[in-house]
Amino acid sequence: MNPFHRLWQLSLFSFILAAITGFLYRYGMLYPLPEIFHFANIRHAHSHLMFFNWICPPLMILMIQHLSKNGEIKYINSFKWCLSVMIFLGLLSYPFFLFYGYQSVAIGSANLPLAAIISGLVMIAWYWFAWLYYKIEKRDSESVTHIIVDGALLTLLISSLGAWGVSIFQFTPIDSPLISSAMTHFFLSVFTEGWTVLGILGMIWAKAGSVEFKPGAGWLWMPILFGSMMIFPFSLSQSLITPAMLYTAYAGMILIIVSFSLNIYLLIKQKVLNGFMWYTVFFLAGFILLFKFAAVLPVDIWPGEHGLRVLYLHVLLLGFFSVALIELFQPKTARWIKAGFTISALLVIFSLFMISGYWPQALIPPNLFFWIMVVAGLPVIPAALLWFDTFKKSYK
Repeated sequence: MNPFHRLWQLSLFSFILAAITGFLYRYGMLYPLPEIFHFANIRHAHSHLMFFNWICPPLMILMIQHLSKNGEIKYINSFKWCLSVMIFLGLLSYPFFLFYGYQSVAIGSANLPLAAIISGLVMIAWYWFAWLYYKIEKRDSESVTHIIVDGALLTLLISSLGAWGVSIFQFTPIDSPLISSAMTHFFLSVFTEGWTVLGILGMIWAKAGSVEFKPGAGWLWMPILFGSMMIFPFSLSQSLITPAMLYTAYAGMILIIVSFSLNIYLLIKQKVLNGFMWYTVFFLAGFILLFKFAAVLPVDIWPGEHGLRVLYLHVLLLGFFSVALIELFQPKTARWIKAGFTISALLVIFSLFMISGYWPQALIPPNLFFWIMVVAGLPVIPAALLWFDTFKKSYK
């Protein structure tokens, strides 16, 4: 059995819990929730559990396995401890985000922002992983996967600087909504566009059969690394940004478009990733590129609009990333279960497109938000079947 099997099960369980929380958010838009629940807190609990437990540990497991030699993994117990602590902290943060958000919690005579404190501990676990990762002896020859994954881990560490900056900024006398918001969105942009995209691209390259690294292969990862640090102004209100920030964001987005397009083109050219799951991944990659092109073309679309922002994050994280991750981790699971997961993800994305502000009003069906609520819960079912399948296989 895979030594990280139990950790994958916990990550999949975290996805199910996050999906249920997303359903709760949509439910609360139609029906009254208990007073202890607030929309902002539900959203924080949903997103942080996805970031902490669904994106990071599985990518890290795949990275470790790729660096193993002859099936032997150095410091395997240290890695298992690191990832176990990471997942535990992610699950521990969930109830505090759900019920308190970033507000302080009374503990005796003290008031502590427990969700923020636990988030900081999660990031320290990221540093722990990076330290272990760079202790592994490097291969004699470097593959594209190896180089891209190294870049991905670097972006994860860079993204954490934005999160630390938000925490430190709260204790300064400076009152600037621009600085606080910029640091938050710097973290989100580098985490999603840098760490998540580079990480999953690296592992898709490993699945496709990673080629030997050549100097020109820097175009597969460097523009994404630098571009992810430049595009955060797109997530801010247009009234807050300066022309210099806007042009910086344009330049960063163009860098990402060039590099991401090149990766997808070369992966498709390999002609080894076939089947419904991989075709869906490439289709969603095209949708991601369409969104990015719209951000830099004069079509009067601002990526920071709430409806578009939510839609795009679900295309990237629930669609492109999650579908690829499921296929990478559970290639032998029944195809109808994985197809069910993929279709449910596509339905969620389609439902969010209908409330993005760019869906024709004449085509909006009656009781739209009721159906959006129903669709939001659909991924729970195939994800639960995937989870049960991991237990079945673990006892064979």
